[in-house]
Parts: sequence; structure tokens; C-alpha cells
Amino acid sequence: MTGEEQTVLVRCADLAKFAVPASVAQRAGSVAAALEAGQSVVELPRGVSGKGLATAVAYYQARAEAEERGADGGEFDGEFVRGLTHDAAIDLIYAAHHLGDEALFNLFAGYRAN
Repeated sequence: MTGEEQTVLVRCADLAKFAVPASVAQRAGSVAAALEAGQSVVELPRGVSGKGLATAVAYYQARAEAEERGADGGEFDGEFVRGLTHDAAIDLIYAAHHLGDEALFNLFAGYRAN
């Protein structure tokens, strides 16, 4: 197919590998910098686990789909964060920090656990 989006191979410190759409991968500052440097495989910092990256990618893709449907981004973010387990939230926070994605990291700024 000629209309397929380019993917980037992203490898975590725990050796988990993901083929991530380039548009999704470029949201992360550290990945975007590696792509600009011409790397075909992006090695992520030690603090990014496969679980954290999987959650980040799921968020990016679900958010893009929600925006296409016209959903409110703030409401989507709140529902996404509330739907995470404690461990998944911690993995996502580490991933957001080490990926250099301030918007993803800030999802938790107003979050209060009950």
C-alpha cells in the first residue's frame, strides 16, 4: 500500500520493541531528536519500560481517534488517566518524563487518587 504511514522501531531498556507510527513517535521529544539524527532504531532511556511505552502509544492513538470523532480532549484525558491502574500510571509517568513529552507528563498534574 502506498498510503501506509512510516513506522519507527523503538526499543526500551527492557528490550521490548515497538513499531510505532512516525506521527505518534514524534510526539516524544527524545524520539523526534533521534529521528532527526537519522536513526532507524530509537533506543529509549533506562526509565522507559515496555509497559510504559505501550501505555503511551495506546494513549496517543486513542487520543487521535477521539479527536477525529470530535471528542473533547480534556474529557478524554481525564477518562484515560482514571482508567489506569496505579502501576500503569507510574509506568506512564516515567515514560512521559524520559520521552520528553511534557503534555503527556502533565496529564497527571490535576489528578487526585480517591
